[in-house]
Amino acid sequence: MAPENACGEEPQHRKPQLTRKTLFVLGAMNLIDCINVNLLTPYVDKMVSTLLQQSPQSPAVAHTVGMLIGLYSLCEVVFSPFWGTLADKVGRKPALLVGLGGSVIAPIMFGLGTTLPTIFAARALDGFFCGNMGVTRTYLGEIVDESNEAKGFSFLALCFSVGLFVGPILGGELVFPAERAPQIFGGTIFEEYPFLLPNLTYAIFAAIAWVIGCVFLEETLPHSKRCCHRRTADLPEPTGLTRSTSGTDPSGAPNRYVIPEDESQASDASNKKGCYSLEMVSTIVTYCALSGTTAAQNQLLILLVSYEKSAGGFEFGPRDIGFLQNIGAVGLLSSQLFLYPKLTKKFGFLKVFLFGFFMAHLSYGLFPIYGAFADPDKYGIYRFIPLGMMQFVYTAATGMMFPTAFAFINRSAEGFNRGAVNGWANSSGALCRAAFPPASAVMLTMSASWGPMGRYFPLYIVTMIAAVCIACSMPGLRLVNQKSVVGGPSGPARAVPVRSAEEDCQAARREPLMEA
Repeated sequence: MAPENACGEEPQHRKPQLTRKTLFVLGAMNLIDCINVNLLTPYVDKMVSTLLQQSPQSPAVAHTVGMLIGLYSLCEVVFSPFWGTLADKVGRKPALLVGLGGSVIAPIMFGLGTTLPTIFAARALDGFFCGNMGVTRTYLGEIVDESNEAKGFSFLALCFSVGLFVGPILGGELVFPAERAPQIFGGTIFEEYPFLLPNLTYAIFAAIAWVIGCVFLEETLPHSKRCCHRRTADLPEPTGLTRSTSGTDPSGAPNRYVIPEDESQASDASNKKGCYSLEMVSTIVTYCALSGTTAAQNQLLILLVSYEKSAGGFEFGPRDIGFLQNIGAVGLLSSQLFLYPKLTKKFGFLKVFLFGFFMAHLSYGLFPIYGAFADPDKYGIYRFIPLGMMQFVYTAATGMMFPTAFAFINRSAEGFNRGAVNGWANSSGALCRAAFPPASAVMLTMSASWGPMGRYFPLYIVTMIAAVCIACSMPGLRLVNQKSVVGGPSGPARAVPVRSAEEDCQAARREPLMEA
């Protein structure tokens, strides 16, 4: 229980600031979650075929692999709102630590699994503890200000791109260790459980991140603002309503300013309605459109470049596709390190977001031109040049959209339960990521019979869906873009002197007498 001040009230919560240490801890947690998503993709077909004792090309294996991979996304859809709400009730730090602790246990169970029910149960448990991505964005949104908002959210995207490298490397290089290094792992537990080592290695990384978070992470949500501790104030506000903003003064205390009467009345009316604002709905719709269409375009890329030479395709194998994905990861790294923070500072979030949208869909829209260089006998290694440039530009452009979407969701959540908002946004995005790829694959199957150019039709359908969603959300996006992290829609907050505790007490005693 926090000590009380001279008036008998809980003292003002000291708001943590964005430091390199805090950003490192949040980035490590986000990286761990990213690795967890794609850790099993290099070996899951071999694992399932071993447990089923069937060929990896068996339809039963493909069906089981699809269900096992989709189970994590399904759990993310179902449980992300739960973790966001939990973060609003018990605080951000406990929710992060509980989720990360589960990520230590579940992968070990998965690596030790010897039956299909066991690995499905372990993957479901792993999916249950999937809420850290939404909570880390919630935490970050509460400690940034105008000077570091772009830097903070772009760093999370940077950690995601690193996870694109690390996850497949761990999953692909550490399986069957007794066969690769019998002198080290022969006759050990890793020979009996060939899929344990990558999962155990990941669990150790997660445990290290848990310890770092437990020691260095500060709580951003004071007890008085948690859902289970909220209470009506015993004393009236000293001089009308005040609001704590996301910015901080040099001492680290939250800035305060007086809410104009008309704004406070509008806020009260909105709260009585109990509905989400236009800005919030618009940003969540935008994030869902980005999540779904990006997943669909990545799926279409893999399918299109896998077409055989006889069908006019590139005839790329897994190694070639992995090389393209690595080029994309470099593009995302470059965007977050060199472009996004500088561009947002110069042009603003919304303009950079729209530029990224235009470049991403333009790069994929030129796929028929790339297809002209598909013949492996005629162009050989030079086929990688247009595709590599496309993948580099595409991922760099998406790196300009997702951090902006995260920042806008947190801006629009001001005045609401921020954790719950991020939880629902993460859940909705996961649902779109699960639904769009199979739908795009069905469209590709249907359009492939329309001729060589028909196979590119789904790319333009996906672009049209994204454009319509963003166009419909544009009024709300403009409103949230005008909001300052430090102030309101009209610009920076109007600062007023913060009175001492004694002055607050005296004002609180005078007001009931004046009303009487």
